[in-house]
Amino acid sequence: MVIKLESRAIIILLLLVGPIQMWIDNSNAIESTITIQPSIEDTFVNSMYLQHKYPEEPHGYFWAMFAGNMYTEYDSFKGYGSSRIYIKFNTTSIPSDAKIISAELCLYMYDPPKTNQEFEAYRVLSEWNEHNLTWINQPDFEEKSSSTTTIQALPSEKWICWEITEDVRTWHSGAAHNYGTMIRIKNEVNASDQVASFYPSETLQEKQLAPKLTIKIDWHKEIESKTTTDIPSPTKEQLSTTEKQPTISPTNRPSVNITKTDIKNDNKNNENQRINYLLPIAFVLVISTLIVLVIFRRRKTAIKNRKTLKKRTVKVRPK
Repeated sequence: MVIKLESRAIIILLLLVGPIQMWIDNSNAIESTITIQPSIEDTFVNSMYLQHKYPEEPHGYFWAMFAGNMYTEYDSFKGYGSSRIYIKFNTTSIPSDAKIISAELCLYMYDPPKTNQEFEAYRVLSEWNEHNLTWINQPDFEEKSSSTTTIQALPSEKWICWEITEDVRTWHSGAAHNYGTMIRIKNEVNASDQVASFYPSETLQEKQLAPKLTIKIDWHKEIESKTTTDIPSPTKEQLSTTEKQPTISPTNRPSVNITKTDIKNDNKNNENQRINYLLPIAFVLVISTLIVLVIFRRRKTAIKNRKTLKKRTVKVRPK
């Protein structure tokens, strides 16, 4: 009986180890917000070049990016086209044992579409390079979109964000390589004025307007504040384009003053952290003490019962 009780007690303690460890980890975690800015690669491609005698040249050097449907007239060329944005961030700064709470990819829009439109984000599945990417050699991407964002047809300049939490978790866990994200309008059709204009990492405006990836994590210590803002400006050679080729001309660039967004840490109170850490330990000690007391009492009772039984057996033994 006592042996069975001890076995059960050991099993109970073993079953409590996992949940208690999770409790300690969660109680001791610090929620932080990491802002990765700028992107390491970003560009756009456009289908209108499929109808033109001149092939599409890569747009990785350009100071603007476009997503959506448009109509272009250039010299003798007139035609419709749809633009897609490809963008990638370096996520290696996320601690390997951190828990990803949420992730948002944000682009600064300086010119909205003329009507309300839905734009989707997709996880890219193969390699690409901003200096040679065109509509013809686009990489593969997931069939199902990661998220959808509706952009209003208001003449406003603001951040537009897509929630890509599961994509970042996939990259962070190593389940898939980080090939970045593709952004496109939900319905790619022959239409005009359904295009949104954004700033890439090569923006000639304030560096704070460059693309950014905002990630909330839980980790056992705070993240040091650090932001990468060394964004190379396009060279004269990069800005030169073939005159015969139809180009997409951005609208006037806005002048905006924005507060710099570095990595922010939402530190919890240290005293509360110690309390949260000690509570599960105290719980384990109390449960263990109670189990030991019960086992000790049962064992003491069993020994007493054996002695009593022995005495009774001696008394009734025939002479």
